[in-house]
Amino acid sequence: MYLNLLEKVEPSKSMFMSKLAGLLFPGIFLLASTGCVTDGLPLIGLPGAPPPPKESFVLGADGGVLDKPVDPTSPEGKLAGAKELFRNKEYSKAEKIFHRLADDKKNPLTAEEGTYYEAECLRLQGYYPKAADTYVKLLKNFERTAFREQAVQHMYDIANYWLDDTREQMRETKEYRDGKRWFVTPRFLSFDKTKPLIDREGRAIEKLEQVRWNDISGPLADKALFLAGSVKFFNEDYREADHYFTQLVERHSNSELAPQAVELAIISKHMSTGGSDYDGRKVAEARQMVHSALQNFPVLAEKKKDFLSRQLVGITFQQAEKDFKMAEFYKRTGHPGSAYFYYELVRRRYPNTKFAEESDKRMAELKTKAEKEHGYLPGGPDQPIEQVPLTPEIAPAPKAIDRSIEEGPAPVQSQQGLPPHPDAKPVKDPKSVPMPKPLN
Repeated sequence: MYLNLLEKVEPSKSMFMSKLAGLLFPGIFLLASTGCVTDGLPLIGLPGAPPPPKESFVLGADGGVLDKPVDPTSPEGKLAGAKELFRNKEYSKAEKIFHRLADDKKNPLTAEEGTYYEAECLRLQGYYPKAADTYVKLLKNFERTAFREQAVQHMYDIANYWLDDTREQMRETKEYRDGKRWFVTPRFLSFDKTKPLIDREGRAIEKLEQVRWNDISGPLADKALFLAGSVKFFNEDYREADHYFTQLVERHSNSELAPQAVELAIISKHMSTGGSDYDGRKVAEARQMVHSALQNFPVLAEKKKDFLSRQLVGITFQQAEKDFKMAEFYKRTGHPGSAYFYYELVRRRYPNTKFAEESDKRMAELKTKAEKEHGYLPGGPDQPIEQVPLTPEIAPAPKAIDRSIEEGPAPVQSQQGLPPHPDAKPVKDPKSVPMPKPLN
């Protein structure tokens, strides 16, 4: 298309136009890079802004003093003009000027305000994803900013708005499980400018974490943790849900959301173990969380007494199964002493479970083998569990300890038979002690 157009132009004119373009384009690029001469020009500079006030009145110690007028081409003058556009609700024009001021690293004062008002213009225009990222940029570049409270609040509101689709999905999932719906509406993409294109939940949790870290003891930290934990719990990511709920309980125990967080944290810990074949530390943490709920949250202990009792029963069953499987492992690998020891642990720690009954049977079978292997029974009905000797497979014998280092050399005895001075040290050769120098 462009070749056809050039063919219709005479050669002299085409050559003249090419030379003119070669001269104009570098000049336009140079002017645009300066950012001051081209302001107000369409497609090149910033949109025109109202001039700042010509004079301002400042109250001093001796009364009112007229301040110097602000230069319209200075960063302060551009900031004042952009604020005037912001007050007139011309957010699109103001956002471009604030963006230019925010990138000006030579003027940090105007850059701070420019970043905040740029985010405000984006938020008021409905560009929530860009606004949220700009708030994060403000908190990252200006750690002591005066706009921290407003930025954190707006970030929380935006993340909470993005989770509306998750709440709707929760409602539809409940209706589906109750038989009131045939399917749950999938929500993969969003073409609304107020929401991210994909992964709304992930972006919402990201902003909630940033709210928590930028205001870790503020009024929104516990709410941000609870929302993030609830989303993870709904998606059956129990390890992440346990992390958020446990942080809420430990760091915000006085929050009104703490009792509910305790209940959800216990369930998350119990569900994230994977069964008795895996690491049992989460089960032990769940038991500690139940005891903490009974002691520190009396209202929850009264209302959820049956729930806490059922959780203790499930935790006890899983721990008993884990110890019983450990005994079965030692029995299967040919270590009857260690197996006998673990069967005894199961029998004493979990007396009212089926694993205790099975342990009695296994101990009767292994009694003779354990005696032949070690010459004694590692445990028994008349021996306290603290005094049960450990087999070499479980804990090796400690090495002999040299006590001579701890005792040290013998104390120095005085000639009069009196006890030595506490600071006295033994001297091997008195002649080796240097004599004091004479005083001048």
